[in-house]
Amino acid sequence: MAPERARGPWSEVPAVEMPTGEKSIPIALLRDVADALLQRPGAKTCDPATQLPIPGLSTEYCSTVYVAGTWESLSWRVTEPVKAGHNRCSPFFAVQDADYPSTQVWVVGFIHNHPCGAAPSSQDLDLWPTDAVNPTVALAVVRLIPGNPAPARFRSTFIEMASAVVAERQDGTRIFLRYFPTGEVEQWSETRRGWILLGRCAPAPSGGLSVAPRCEGGALRLLRE
Repeated sequence: MAPERARGPWSEVPAVEMPTGEKSIPIALLRDVADALLQRPGAKTCDPATQLPIPGLSTEYCSTVYVAGTWESLSWRVTEPVKAGHNRCSPFFAVQDADYPSTQVWVVGFIHNHPCGAAPSSQDLDLWPTDAVNPTVALAVVRLIPGNPAPARFRSTFIEMASAVVAERQDGTRIFLRYFPTGEVEQWSETRRGWILLGRCAPAPSGGLSVAPRCEGGALRLLRE
C-alpha cells in the first residue's frame, strides 16, 4: 500500500535553513513547532494528580519532518500536524512540497507532543527504525534511510533520521527530546546549550507483561533545569 501524502510546509512554522554541522532535527525548528503545536486544544492537558494524559481531553499531534532543496541549499520543514488521541499519533511517511519536486524532498523524522511531558514510549520507539520503502524493516547501526537511493545531504553532511517530542510542564518550562533509530534518546539542555544523552532504549517486546521501553540502566530520567 502506498504511503499517505501530506502537503507542506506548515505555514505557522517557518522553514529553518540548514545550520552548519547540524546532522539532525535542530532545536530552532523544535522551538518553532512547540510555539505553534502546544497552543492546540488538549496539547498540554494533563491530570495534575496522576501526571497522566486524560482520555478524551489530552491530545497528541504529530508532524512529519523533512528537508527540501539541494545539497548546496537545504532547509528543514514540517507538515501540518495530524490530530490523534491521548497517547498515540501516526505521522505521514511521505510529503509533497509545493516548492520542490519529490526528488528534492526527504522525510527525515517526526515531531509530536506529549501532554504530560513523558519520555518516548514503546509506541513512539516502535516507529523506528524505519526504511523509506518498507517501514517495517529495521536499521541496526546507521541513522539513515537505507531504502532511499539518495539520502538527504547538505554539502558533505548526511542528514540523520530522528524523531522528537515537545512538551510543556505545569510550571511552563518546555521539554525537547529527540531519539534516533539506533536507540539514543537526547534532551535539550538550556543550561548547557546542547543535547544531552539520557540513555539508549528499545521498544518493549510485543506480548510481554511490561509496555515500558527497555532502557540501559533502567527508566530514563529527564533533566530538570
